[in-house]
Amino acid sequence: MRGSRKIQEMSDRELRYCKREIRSRREQRKRYLITCLSVMATCCIILLGTISYDAICSNAGSGFKYYTGIIVESGDTLWNLADKYIDYNYYKDKHAYISEIKRMNHLEENEDLYAGQFLVVPYYSAEYF
Repeated sequence: MRGSRKIQEMSDRELRYCKREIRSRREQRKRYLITCLSVMATCCIILLGTISYDAICSNAGSGFKYYTGIIVESGDTLWNLADKYIDYNYYKDKHAYISEIKRMNHLEENEDLYAGQFLVVPYYSAEYF
């Protein structure tokens, strides 16, 4: 408010001016707050996008997981199939890979494979199909 005059001593015109000043300051603060929140939200979105992009790129650089169907031939075992398709960058050992194959194909623990049986097996490739 102008100077240090009391409200009771101000004219109607001066009171309207003071109220206008107060509203103006409030609007400025509101715009400032909205601008700050918008900038912060934009920064968060950019940060999330960057993190997501880095995660996608790191996965893409190391390969994509795919599945293929195979027909079991005479004499094939899960161990032979694991030798052919396993990628040790993604599986700690053959047991983990074979467990995934069994789980995906609903095979029992000691179930034998037979010639002509259809199995789905996972594999990794750096190419994007």
